[in-house]
Amino acid sequence: MNSSLGIYFGPKVISIVESKGRNFINETQMPQMAISTGELEEKISAEVKLIEIIALFKSELRKAKIEATEATLCLSGKDLIIRTFEMPALPREELQNAINFEAKKYIPFKVEDLISDFQIELNKKNRTNLVLFIGIKKDTLDRYISILNQLNIKISAIEYSGFSILRSLALTGSSDKGIIGVLGADLIGEDEANFTVLEDGFPLFSRDIALSGGPGDFLRAEEADKAVILEKLKTEARVSLDYYHRKFTTKKIQRLFLISNPDCRSDLEGIMSDIGLSSHFVDVSKSVKKQIPNYLSFIKAYSSSLSKVIKSRIKINVFAVKTKMKIPKQKSVQREVISLFEGFRVDYRIIALGVLLCLGTFISGIYRTQILRKELNSVIAKRAGVTTVNPRATYEQLMGEDSEYKGKLEVLENLVKKQLYLTEPLNVIPKAMPAGVWLKYFSFRKKDENKAELTLEGTVYLADSDKEFAAVNTILSILKANSDFTKYFKEINIVSLDRGQFEEATATNFLISCKMSQGKK
Repeated sequence: MNSSLGIYFGPKVISIVESKGRNFINETQMPQMAISTGELEEKISAEVKLIEIIALFKSELRKAKIEATEATLCLSGKDLIIRTFEMPALPREELQNAINFEAKKYIPFKVEDLISDFQIELNKKNRTNLVLFIGIKKDTLDRYISILNQLNIKISAIEYSGFSILRSLALTGSSDKGIIGVLGADLIGEDEANFTVLEDGFPLFSRDIALSGGPGDFLRAEEADKAVILEKLKTEARVSLDYYHRKFTTKKIQRLFLISNPDCRSDLEGIMSDIGLSSHFVDVSKSVKKQIPNYLSFIKAYSSSLSKVIKSRIKINVFAVKTKMKIPKQKSVQREVISLFEGFRVDYRIIALGVLLCLGTFISGIYRTQILRKELNSVIAKRAGVTTVNPRATYEQLMGEDSEYKGKLEVLENLVKKQLYLTEPLNVIPKAMPAGVWLKYFSFRKKDENKAELTLEGTVYLADSDKEFAAVNTILSILKANSDFTKYFKEINIVSLDRGQFEEATATNFLISCKMSQGKK
């Protein structure tokens, strides 16, 4: 068996692990700053920067004595769009377009700029599909491919790091049956934390948590305030759980697994205990014969290097989609058509017999059609006259008109009896938005006759986290103070408030829930 690589491009470091089977062989890591784009590219060309990156990679691979030529790329959540949503069960030929249309609601740029893949889980009870959607910007993917191509390393797959570490469960013999939570966090290396909830191995929910700034912040773990990091992780874990429980009210988490540096075990178990969850620590080092580094970025790279040995239920691979887009299909189809007629000889007697059979069938069909047409005209002539209905309408046309009238009646009834008027409250929302705030998405869901919820999701960028948090609170205060809004929505709360990466800047993302306890008209 040939050795394989797992290459993890994290927020702060790049970890490279070579393994053979399940055995760890070699590893190395380099700072993410070494290949990060930014001010440096304003001074030198992209080609020169790429040459420097390739040279750095080659040097690190040579020092670590890494020789494998096939790799699985493991990417941070900042490089990917990951969403889970429900859709009605649809025919396979309609599914792709429907999912792309639905995904537009969650993507702040054009779907055409993405390479995406999806996987569905059918709920047979209510006939709905749970869709796991993952996308990556084309230019981001091309950059990674360019680096690996120039290193003569073949890419076998591209994975999300939060899903790669799930192989640690299989590696350590931990079962993923039932509904389980998995938290991957490193308080020492301060790598991006990942929280995932799965049902029998299929993701229901996933979220990335940035414990500190990006590679340009020059913040080392030993310089960070550990108490602040712990408190942030606890807050974000609680927010994630609250959001999950609202989305999946009947799917309670049965077990929670922690994947981390063993030195962080007691702190992470303490956080989970404070939230009210008992947890089980997954110690990867006990399942590997060779001594391994104690940081989460290594576990992510090592887990991705096992992609051919430990199969995952998650089959999404955006690199495979990218590869398929390049295959020219027209020539292969032409060759297949030509091959069908190779060695074929024409017998004119068989052709003549076929023509006679077709002609006889055609004449017989015309005769039978004339008889049926006479009977049909006789039935139509006996119909009772109705001014609004064409007397020569077919049965299908009559049923269509009947269905259309019933639909119009139902629409009128809903307009008169059940219509919910949202003009006044929606008119308040633009006035509540301070400078630097924009809405990415809002939805209104009417659960029944007496309950409804308006959800506002947006981003604030003011180059100052305190000002951004204050701006979100200002929105909340304005909504609560407006009588036109509060006469409809009684419960107005901030559901989540966190910092995240948006394009080249760090901004504050927020989610506000406005609930109506009684129906209004």
